[in-house]
Amino acid sequence: MKPRGINRPPAPPAAVTIAYVHSTDVAHSWYRSMTDLLMHDIGTHQRILRGGYIAVRYSTGGIIQARNDAARMFLESRESEWLFWSDTDMGFAPDTVERLLASADPVERPIVGGLCFGSKELNADGVNGYWTAPVPTIYDWVTLPDGVSGFTPRHGYEPDAVTRCSGTGSACIIVHRSVYDKLGPNPYTPLRNPSTGELLGEDLSFCARAAEHDIPVHVDASVKTSHLKPIWMGEEQFKMWAHR
Repeated sequence: MKPRGINRPPAPPAAVTIAYVHSTDVAHSWYRSMTDLLMHDIGTHQRILRGGYIAVRYSTGGIIQARNDAARMFLESRESEWLFWSDTDMGFAPDTVERLLASADPVERPIVGGLCFGSKELNADGVNGYWTAPVPTIYDWVTLPDGVSGFTPRHGYEPDAVTRCSGTGSACIIVHRSVYDKLGPNPYTPLRNPSTGELLGEDLSFCARAAEHDIPVHVDASVKTSHLKPIWMGEEQFKMWAHR
């Protein structure tokens, strides 16, 4: 029997494990962002301090095997409730984990990504390079009139809103442990697009598997990031910005 007047201390905030896969080099923006993130964590809830980190170097097995290995290590560790993925060419704010968690929920929103952008090559620029454009990694599964289906970027996303989507990348995302329990081993192994036969990327394959288990995917567009990508620069690109 608990003595009167004695209350149990509140449970500590949920722990978070950081995961990243890497080759040899990391971007300065990621290194600086990760340092700031850890300092913020030490000064607040120590989620990451308690959850630790998982770093997997990919070589012959490639990034797919590295992600699957990291997911397996997370499930085996039983250290924390959430896994935060961050690619090593990203930049993000010190409170990114806290903000993603504020939008996440173990049942309603167990997968929440930040607002990230990839780089898409467009037309050839005439001098052996390509026009490139930023593309939001907020994807909808769309079926075209010809019957071909696939993940399509949502260019018209709602700014600063938490929005449900069919898929997103793994560059800045938080995932609840229950998701990996349901998806089983090797959740990042590529699936084939049923209408084209082409392999999907490992991160969108993860989202497709989540959909098969009725697990929703969301993106919090208020959580901003930067993404280091090489692009071609020439006079035409200069003219686009010269008078801005």
